[in-house]
Amino acid sequence: MNTPQLARLLRKTPIRILYKPLHRSVSTNSAINRGLRRSVAAERYYERQEDTSEYGYNPEPTNSQDSPPPFNPVIRRVSARREGEPEDDSFEPESGRELSPRLDHKSPQFGYTPAPRRYIPKVNYDAEWIYGTSVVEAALKCKRRKMYKLYVYAGDNRTPAVRERDRDMKYLARAADVEIINEEDVGKMDSMSNSRPHNVVFGYVLECMPIQRTPITALKDVQEDKNFFTLEMARHYFDGRPVTEHYFDKIRCRDPKRRYPFVLMLDEILDPGNMGAILRSAYFLGVDAVTITARNCARLSPVCLKTSAGAAELLPIFEHAKSERMITESTENGWTVYAAIPPPTKNQARRDRYVYASEVGEAVKEGPVMLLMGSEGEGLRPFLKKLSKFCVSLDKGPGADSLVDSLNVSVATALLCSKFLKV
Repeated sequence: MNTPQLARLLRKTPIRILYKPLHRSVSTNSAINRGLRRSVAAERYYERQEDTSEYGYNPEPTNSQDSPPPFNPVIRRVSARREGEPEDDSFEPESGRELSPRLDHKSPQFGYTPAPRRYIPKVNYDAEWIYGTSVVEAALKCKRRKMYKLYVYAGDNRTPAVRERDRDMKYLARAADVEIINEEDVGKMDSMSNSRPHNVVFGYVLECMPIQRTPITALKDVQEDKNFFTLEMARHYFDGRPVTEHYFDKIRCRDPKRRYPFVLMLDEILDPGNMGAILRSAYFLGVDAVTITARNCARLSPVCLKTSAGAAELLPIFEHAKSERMITESTENGWTVYAAIPPPTKNQARRDRYVYASEVGEAVKEGPVMLLMGSEGEGLRPFLKKLSKFCVSLDKGPGADSLVDSLNVSVATALLCSKFLKV
């Protein structure tokens, strides 16, 4: 075989096949682990043999090829020896010592015993712990959910101002028929809040049922005096449970003298922090209600409620199963739907019925408006943008670099709501 033929053969032959013996020789961990597994299997096998012999039971003879090898604690080294190691390539492990995956290292020794995770029983299995001063106070005042126990931190560092706040919180709890527990162990309250800040200065944790979102299918007509608007209720929740009662029957407009109702529709907001920030900004700016998709959306978890600072308890929140039906039927009932999109080009602006954010302030004076916001990463789904009547976005400031080409969804929602409501 000449040189060109040998070169072509080497190019066609995979490198992993040529160096396969080398890989076998340096795979120390895998070889040692195989030896350990075989030794443990053999030890268990002979223990079973001893247990059966006590009762005079002789197992069926097995094939010598299927039986495991005799137990031998001596493990052969497969890799090359290090400098200073003995020439013998085998060693016997110490008795009473558990072998670690790397036999040349000792098992870690702890000077303390890790404390197990605390188990705190609940009154109801489906209940949750909400934390934070504003969240707990709003839940006790609104009474939109069933509440069981209020845990108040009773440590030695309570100042007179904090103790006065404790009395006000306990007064709200008694008015709501909630059991009050003075808790001195801050670690227990940390376990209930999943090690998240519960305002240790005040230290309030409330055990209650999750907040219910009213299931709807569409928004109905608005009264002539602009004081109320009604809802088209759904018969079942998203998981199939029948709806027996509705917390909201009709929604009151927060500023009927100046404008029509303004509703915020959230489609697939995944981050609970963004969800809570949106609810907080919406309530602060004067949004009348919020509707959220039932699937692929962050739930109203304790993290979301803590971020909302109690706004989730005060703001009417709905859920809808089908966004397409929600937009179509609400449009037929007189609602104007605006879709929030990134800043488009000139051709896209003409095709997508684009309006500037500075021009939407008069929209709520002409009729009811619903603003549609999309997810954090992908934005609004294309078919929902086509169903909307107008598209609106925020323009970038002068001199902004192309590296930062968008805003956080909670910040964008707050800015757009302020443009519509002229706050």
